[in-house]
Amino acid sequence: MTQFRTNEPVILPLRGVRILVVEDDSDTRKMLKFVLEQSGAAVSATDAVQSAIQLFEKTSPDAVVADIGLPEYNGYALIAKIREFEQDKRPRTKCVAVTAYATPKDRDLALSSGFDDYIAKPFSPGELIKVLGS
Repeated sequence: MTQFRTNEPVILPLRGVRILVVEDDSDTRKMLKFVLEQSGAAVSATDAVQSAIQLFEKTSPDAVVADIGLPEYNGYALIAKIREFEQDKRPRTKCVAVTAYATPKDRDLALSSGFDDYIAKPFSPGELIKVLGS
């Protein structure tokens, strides 16, 4: 029979961090939300840029994790809106592109568009947590 020690501290590297996830694939969105919540984050999630902008303004997240290939408007439109909003209203939010667009050119474009970090799919949850925790 396996015994667990209950007096050992639980490490939650994202405890207290508010994160907005913007991902159109339902399974990926649920996985991201679950992984981030298990790391201590408070997570809001949506599948589109329009609702992401509303959530961003309403929840004032500490970080945004966004796909690039979103329906209607893409992740580049989202980051442009976020950075525009921040100019007048709040400090810079850490924004991470998590995308299947995985070439060096795609990475450069994401970073030059205003994302702070870039993670290519597929990725490990630990990689995302490390990037968000830094």
